[in-house]
Amino acid sequence: MIMRHKDWVIATALTSLLFVSFPAFSDGLVPPRLLLNKLSEGKYLTNQALWFDQTLDHFSPYDHRQFRQRYYEFLDYFRIPDGPVFLVIGGEGTCIGIANDYLAVLAKKFGAALVSLEHRYYGKSSPFNSLETENLKYLSSKQALSDLAFFRQYYQASYIVLLM
Repeated sequence: MIMRHKDWVIATALTSLLFVSFPAFSDGLVPPRLLLNKLSEGKYLTNQALWFDQTLDHFSPYDHRQFRQRYYEFLDYFRIPDGPVFLVIGGEGTCIGIANDYLAVLAKKFGAALVSLEHRYYGKSSPFNSLETENLKYLSSKQALSDLAFFRQYYQASYIVLLM
């Protein structure tokens, strides 16, 4: 069977992406087993929690309630003053630190700070003590995305202070 040109281009692009994006190939051929052993030396780069006051309802001009949202930061690889900040978006589960994983490899390579924000209502970032139906009305993708935008503003202001 002859591979059509379009299929060949897609296959070549995907293979190239694999080699470019996987750190074992980007810095020369390092067996993946050695890379995984190196990453598993320490499961977490940090598990020291930090907190900030998050807006409960981003879409109500009358509701000014806030809750404490947990986040973590790892600055050991951060290149001052122009290093990037990699924001790790917490999924629907408890966040207990910044993992020593592929993002750590990228942070080291690019001189980046790693910052991880725990998702609202998960882990210790719950605005309420109970998960009654009435309290769950603030659990939505729109609120969670707004959490990220609000946190970015907060962290950027803190980041500027960090650079001074």
